[in-house]
Amino acid sequence: MTTLSVFMDVPLAQKLEGSLLKTYKQDSCPNKIFLAFRVCQTSKGQPWVSSVVPKIRLQIAQDPSLNYEYLPVNGMRSFTEAALKLLFGKHNQVIVENRVGGVHIVGDNGAFQLGAQFLKIWRKDSQIVYIISSKKGELLCKMGMTEDPSLLFPSPTPFAIFTVALLTLCHEQDGGQAKCACPFPVIVPPSASDPQTHSLTRLPPFPQYQLEGGCVPTEPYGLVFQDMGFTVREYSFWDSKQLCMDANVLLNVAEQAPHDCIFVIGNICDCNLTQSQWAMLMANLKNKRIFLFFDISNQGLSTGDLEKDTGFLQYFVSQGFEFFCSQSLSKNFGIYDEGVGILVVVALNNELLLCVLSQLMKLTQALWLNPPTTGARIITSILCNPALQEEWKQSLKGLVENIMLIKEKVKEKLRLLGTPGSWDHITDQNGSHSYLGLNIQQVEYLIKKKHIYLPKNSRINFTCINAHNIDYITQSINEAVLSTKGLD
Repeated sequence: MTTLSVFMDVPLAQKLEGSLLKTYKQDSCPNKIFLAFRVCQTSKGQPWVSSVVPKIRLQIAQDPSLNYEYLPVNGMRSFTEAALKLLFGKHNQVIVENRVGGVHIVGDNGAFQLGAQFLKIWRKDSQIVYIISSKKGELLCKMGMTEDPSLLFPSPTPFAIFTVALLTLCHEQDGGQAKCACPFPVIVPPSASDPQTHSLTRLPPFPQYQLEGGCVPTEPYGLVFQDMGFTVREYSFWDSKQLCMDANVLLNVAEQAPHDCIFVIGNICDCNLTQSQWAMLMANLKNKRIFLFFDISNQGLSTGDLEKDTGFLQYFVSQGFEFFCSQSLSKNFGIYDEGVGILVVVALNNELLLCVLSQLMKLTQALWLNPPTTGARIITSILCNPALQEEWKQSLKGLVENIMLIKEKVKEKLRLLGTPGSWDHITDQNGSHSYLGLNIQQVEYLIKKKHIYLPKNSRINFTCINAHNIDYITQSINEAVLSTKGLD
C-alpha cells in the first residue's frame, strides 16, 4: 500500500544565493577567479582570522576550570558588557546613565530575528520597514535590463515569481544586450489581489532604489522582516550612474516615509553626511517617530578606526533617540563560523530598558533559549585583556591598510592600461566590499570570456585580489570596458 507523504505539496524554495559560486566551482578553467566571497581573504586565498584568535581558542580548549553549563537566557553577561563598551566607548553617556543593554544572540541574523519579533508585538502601528544600505540588489540589476524596468505585479503570487524568472531568462538568452537601469523599482503592492490584474503593467520611473512585496530583499535580514508580515522597501546609497554613495537617498526616504515606520540602516558612515544634513535627518526622524534599527556588522573594517566606524551613533544618543542595533562580531574577529553578536537596546532610561530586555528574554525562550559560548568566550577574553585587545586592533588595522593598498593598486593599474573612465570611486569607498562600477555587459564579459566571477552589480570583495591575480584581473577589466564600449 502506497503511503502519501505529508510533504507532497511542499515545493522547492526559490534559491536565494549560491548560483554564482556553483557556476564558478563547475568551471574547469585553471585561471578562474571568484571575487564574491563574503569573508575577508588572506593573500593565500584563505579566510582572514585575527592573529590573536587562534591563541585564545587554544587557551579555552586547555582551560580545565571552564564550566560548560547552559548560559542564562540573556547570554554571557561579561560578553555583552564588553561588546557594548566596544560599540559606544566605556565612558559614553548611555553606559554611564545605564540606559543601554543587550541580549546575546545566535547567528548574524539573530538580532534581527529577535528585534523583529519584538517590534511586531509592541510596535503594531509600524508595519512598513525601510532597509537602507550600500548594497544594490542583484534582482534590481536583473529587472533593470529593460529600457524602462518599472513594473507592477499583484501581491506575492507564483505568477509574479514566474514573471521575474522569465524576464531574467530572456535577458540571459539575449546575450545581455539590453540596457541596465538599476535605479528603478520593482513594486509589489500587497493590496492587489484581483486575478485579472496578473498581467504586467508599466509604471512611470520612480527616482529611488526600491524593492518590496513578493521580491527577494538584498539584505538577508530583509527576509526576516518580510517573513513576519512587514512590508519591506529597500533602498541603496550607491548611485551607479555617478559612481558614488549618495547621502540624499537617506534624506529623501526620511522625507517621504510615513509616520511610525521602521528604518533598518547599514553602512550609514559611508554617506559622509554634513552637519546640515544630519540636522535635517534628525528632524524628520523625530517628527515622524521613526524607529531606528542599525546594522553594525563591520566595526573597524570600514576605516580601521573602531571609534570612527560607529561614531555616528553619538548623533542619535545625544538627540535622545531610542533604537536597536544588531552588533555582529564575527567578521572583525574572523570567527565567521561562530555567528556571534548582541541585540543592543538604547532606551530613554533604565526603567524602560529593563522592561524591554525582559520582553526580549521572554522571546528568546521560544527562539533559541540559550546562546552558544565559544565565540563569546573568545571575544570576551580579547576585549577584557588590554594587551590582547591592542593586538587585535593592530591586526584589524593591518587588514584595512591592505584593503586600501589593493584598491590603490587596482586603480593605478587601470590608469596605466589606459582604461576609459575615472576609477577614483574604487578608493573613495570604504571596506572590503566595494563597487567596481561596471555595467551588466562588462560583468558578463568577465564571467564568460575571462572566467572572473563577480555579482552583476559589480560589488566585489577586494581581499580576493592579491599579487598573484591582480594583473590578470585589471587587464581583463580593461578588455571588458573596451570591448563593450558603446553598447551601454
